[in-house]
Amino acid sequence: MKKLLHLFLFIACVILLVGCQSEPTTDSDISSSTLHIYYLNDTHGAIEKTSENIGLAGIGNLILDERSKHPDNILFIGGGDILQGNILSNYYYGASMIDTFNHIGMDAFVLGNHEFDWGLDQVTRYFDPNYDDVKATFPLLGANIIEKLTGERPPHVDAYTIVQKGTVKVGIIGLIGYGLESSIATSRVEPYRFEDPVYWASHYANLLRAEEDVDIVLAVIHGSNQQTNTSLASLSGNQRIDAIFNGHSHSRYTETISRATGDVPVIQSRHNGEYLGHVTLNLNKDQTVYSVQVRNLSPTEENSSPSDRIIKDTRLATEHPILLSLIGEYRLAIIDLLTEVITTSDSTYSSYELTTFMAKLMRIAVDADVGIHNYQGTRSSLESGQDITVATLYEIFPFDNRIKYVYITGSDIKDYANSSVAMSYRDGLSLSLLEDDAYYLVATNDYIFDKTYYPFIYGEDPIDTGILIRDLLEDMMRQQEMTYDGFNINHPIVMEDQPAG
Repeated sequence: MKKLLHLFLFIACVILLVGCQSEPTTDSDISSSTLHIYYLNDTHGAIEKTSENIGLAGIGNLILDERSKHPDNILFIGGGDILQGNILSNYYYGASMIDTFNHIGMDAFVLGNHEFDWGLDQVTRYFDPNYDDVKATFPLLGANIIEKLTGERPPHVDAYTIVQKGTVKVGIIGLIGYGLESSIATSRVEPYRFEDPVYWASHYANLLRAEEDVDIVLAVIHGSNQQTNTSLASLSGNQRIDAIFNGHSHSRYTETISRATGDVPVIQSRHNGEYLGHVTLNLNKDQTVYSVQVRNLSPTEENSSPSDRIIKDTRLATEHPILLSLIGEYRLAIIDLLTEVITTSDSTYSSYELTTFMAKLMRIAVDADVGIHNYQGTRSSLESGQDITVATLYEIFPFDNRIKYVYITGSDIKDYANSSVAMSYRDGLSLSLLEDDAYYLVATNDYIFDKTYYPFIYGEDPIDTGILIRDLLEDMMRQQEMTYDGFNINHPIVMEDQPAG
């Protein structure tokens, strides 16, 4: 009898336990949605495919394919320094890039330091509803960029945007990093100040959650500072940031910052469109993030570490036909600049050597005692036997720097001399031979010249020639080609109406 009683109680307990168990957990129970965020930073006008760059037709091919399959799950963001640096963008002041991004469906464009290079109004006009040419179909963001005169953000620059993806409401805050005023020509950035990005990120994250009822907040900052990232990730409550996107340093990394409420993904995707960033946020039914993935995508197989994940996606290797046709129209309009060979390089020259050559070229062009050019202003090199076109010169010297010259003392030159610039001296002169109290004519570019902490703007008889260093190099090469079969930095420099030096 006791055995029967024990058996009855055992069966009853089993039935009770089975009845108390939940149904097996499925993905649909855990997650109401997944967000896929695709990201570019520092493309610098690299609109076309090259041996190193994916090109916008390839990038757009992947994104448009994803949008066709999952329209409520895809976001596409640009993280600054997107337009400036390649002739196919520079020639059109970025309109070719804006037009292409419209066709891909960009959701937000964040200002970087190089968006100021042409004057900010050259970029913001695409976001002006009254502009009568190419208009962006996405917002321009810069929450911490303030006009000194008005105390407000510049016209047509927003602090954030809100994007509805299915049942998920996403807030995107755009920011520029600490101290990047120094990376912009003084005359271009003087009307603005860049305020604390962490403060404004926390301010607008709180506003987005408390007043706009958003579910997810993304911080896109054109900067690469670990302390800033850590501070952003530590924000909590309504100020919470769910993912951080970096730029500016041209680095490639994928990482997560741990916190009690879940890891925060952080990404930067190198430059020139070499990689496409991809952050995945998996959301619970209450629209909070329960897991993340962060990686950079490449059209080819690459070795990567667990902390810097690179994933092959062959869709990037295929150029979308509509985008390819659109880009082709912009290309055709300037085909001579892309294909006409000015001359051929006699040898391989590094960007370091070309920087030194530019310092010499500026000095000779204005018959100065000293020529100065910064190494960071030279962005490419030349290979032996390489045909040189106007487009090639844009790759080497992408920034529209003008030549300026001024008289300053030998002591000022000595105090200024530093390892970030090349300095060229006329025959018989060197840094050590400069006399402290004597005045010397110095030629440099306006990016260096206009810095208030350098001596040039305080010198005697300053002159702005208005000549772009890139145009000077083109004119010199055309003259040199009349005498020599190719470009060589050791050939005598001959320019129209200008003797060799």
